[in-house]
Amino acid sequence: MLRLKKGSLAMGLADQEEFLIPNYLVEDVRSTALKVAINEGWYKQHWLGTPIWQLPEDLILLQTIISTIKPSLIIETGTKYGGSALFFASILTLLELPSSRIVTIDITETSEALELLPHNWLTKDRVTRIIGSATDVDVLEKVSIEVSKTQGPVVIFLDDWHGGEHVLEELNSYQAWVGLDGLLIVADTSFADLAGTPIAPYRSILTSNPRTAINKFLESGASFCRSDRFKPLGLSNFSDGVLERI
Repeated sequence: MLRLKKGSLAMGLADQEEFLIPNYLVEDVRSTALKVAINEGWYKQHWLGTPIWQLPEDLILLQTIISTIKPSLIIETGTKYGGSALFFASILTLLELPSSRIVTIDITETSEALELLPHNWLTKDRVTRIIGSATDVDVLEKVSIEVSKTQGPVVIFLDDWHGGEHVLEELNSYQAWVGLDGLLIVADTSFADLAGTPIAPYRSILTSNPRTAINKFLESGASFCRSDRFKPLGLSNFSDGVLERI
């Protein structure tokens, strides 16, 4: 907020009482910078040599979440090259949490992920790979088995197909596995703000995206709210996508 007081620039105004100007300029700059970052591919990062499609600030946010929550299980939808699973495994290793595990789910398995995850020393004994749609019954049964082995916080990171209907189905399917000590994270809520830019030219994105899915999820009476504990200070693809149980 920009605060103007008596004796400052406000002296020329008839009303000399203190007032506040909303920080709309900061939000405009952040929104514009995010559009540039995504359209220019600033999310195309690497972690230990493996592609990981996340903005650097979001990696810092995820690191903060993991180091605070110390999850026993991280479930991610969207494996792609395996970079995020490797990232999660790296942080859990640095935190000296040898029993914490990762389940990564994707409808297909890339050659990069197949070469990396079963063989890298950080991931081979910590990461379970599940191939299939994250909302398929057989996939959910496999995830349920993994959760049943878990004693401790569960963090879920939804980062596969970003259509609103699919994300809402994921939210409804995975919410039961998140307790008061865990988090439910929806990636790429920024899609709602990117509609009409070169990377997201389709009008349908305005009404079907991860943010609309969250809104419908919360409006349906789900026992979650957007978290105030974990908010990035810079650019983020999911600044309003971190949900905690209430």
